[in-house]
Amino acid sequence: MVKRTDLSPLGFSTANSAVTTLGVSRRRFLAGASTLALGCALSGVAPWGALAQATPKRGGSLKVAVPAATSIDPVKLNSSGGIAIVQQTAEYLVYAEPDLSLRPVLATSWEPSEGGKVWTFKLRQGVKFHDGRPMGADDVVASFQRLVDPANASPAAGAMPFLKKEGIAKVDDHTVRFTLDRPIGTFPYFTHTYNCVILPADYAGNFAEKPIGTGPFKLVSYRPQEGAKFERNTDYWDQTKPYLDRLEIQTFESPQPMVLALQSGDIQVVQQLSYIDAQAIRNDSKIALIQADAADHRQLCMRTDMKPFDDKRVRQAVALCFDRPAMVRGLLGGLADVGNDHPIAPIYPEKIKGAQRQANIAQAKKLLADAGYPQGFPIDLYTHQYLELPQYAALTQQMLAPAGIKVNLKVEPTNLYYNHWTEVSFGLTDWTSRPVAAQILAQSFRSTAEWNAAHWKSEPFDALLAKFEAEPDVAQRGKLGTEMAAILTDEVPAVIAYFNKNLRAARTGVQGLTGSMSNYLDMAQVWVES
Repeated sequence: MVKRTDLSPLGFSTANSAVTTLGVSRRRFLAGASTLALGCALSGVAPWGALAQATPKRGGSLKVAVPAATSIDPVKLNSSGGIAIVQQTAEYLVYAEPDLSLRPVLATSWEPSEGGKVWTFKLRQGVKFHDGRPMGADDVVASFQRLVDPANASPAAGAMPFLKKEGIAKVDDHTVRFTLDRPIGTFPYFTHTYNCVILPADYAGNFAEKPIGTGPFKLVSYRPQEGAKFERNTDYWDQTKPYLDRLEIQTFESPQPMVLALQSGDIQVVQQLSYIDAQAIRNDSKIALIQADAADHRQLCMRTDMKPFDDKRVRQAVALCFDRPAMVRGLLGGLADVGNDHPIAPIYPEKIKGAQRQANIAQAKKLLADAGYPQGFPIDLYTHQYLELPQYAALTQQMLAPAGIKVNLKVEPTNLYYNHWTEVSFGLTDWTSRPVAAQILAQSFRSTAEWNAAHWKSEPFDALLAKFEAEPDVAQRGKLGTEMAAILTDEVPAVIAYFNKNLRAARTGVQGLTGSMSNYLDMAQVWVES
């Protein structure tokens, strides 16, 4: 039996406690994550659990549709298409399940000491890279040192500013110790950040040409703008998996071709769909849908270091133009929670207090006038062809117009948008869930974060975030989170109007596919009916 230390966002360990997740029972959470209960919104859809009860079969192949990938270098990953490709080939120390428990992967156990400042991970033995070399502590140390090295500018460094190269050490061939700058009560979750897959110690940054990992599939070919092809790793450490012999991931610039390919049978799985795109397949008896509760959201970021958004009154005015309940109904069919311009979603255990911002065009006009824009101003809004983002952008154009803000839409292909998304003055970006709120707060709003698209800096916020990351008590984290939320709601570096549910789709012959709050794609457990 595998020894493990389960962690919950509620504290350090859940090994001896009743299994609950974020205040919701495990059974109730998993029911929500594995069935699509959309009522009239998406009628005629069977519960997903009914499709995965038979004994898995080995063999066959699948084609999966994902958004365009900007890069598949694990150190630089920043797009869901690239992440989906890499995750089939390379693996994490741990994996956050839909109920937010942690599954051992390349690590078999993890133990905190010194109040959560030091974490010791035991590694799985007998794991091999695709070229036959054994995976060990040297590879884990090198992988994390590579990520936190400022010279590499990895997004993971911004998510883990408390981890330095010298704090990552080999204890023995199968043990690694992380010594953090300060206690982090949920640190193992941070090792499941997109970029944190384990690569060989001598990885040279050429993943597209020489892909290598320990994962269930070997990447045999990759073509930018087209996709990737995989074959089963016959020497995988979990000999029961994967079930598929071959896997193909195709990248798409927009969702409509994905839906058409799914309907025709040219592909069998769509990694993620918006509510709007799901309408086209809701009554198709050959297609099933799966919903996962999530902290996914969209950040409408405003460059706080550039006019007109260098004045917070302008940013507040923008936020006051949005009718958030109407957006939830119109864009998502009610499959979302209203947001209040901070990323601490209701799915997290921290209970955030504060008055909900309401639409108020008159107040928005007054703020604009006070800031020196009595007639409003023109502005380019950049976003990309992904999920409901184009429709969100069009709705932004409509909702800001009464205040005099004239929005010119720039809806770009995904790979183009992600080449400059942190540089545009006004940008609408999708943000995927993380298993703990601190990860999103750190990556998007910490002053030094690589993905701080608003270029916003606040010393009081950074200080609160450091305390939030270290605090093991959920009630105290709730208080700190409320203080951070108040700063974000007042400063408005980004409008966060809602937190949406995640949807993915598959043809009914596909079995074992699950939802994910982070839109991760675990294809090792998927099989196809013969």
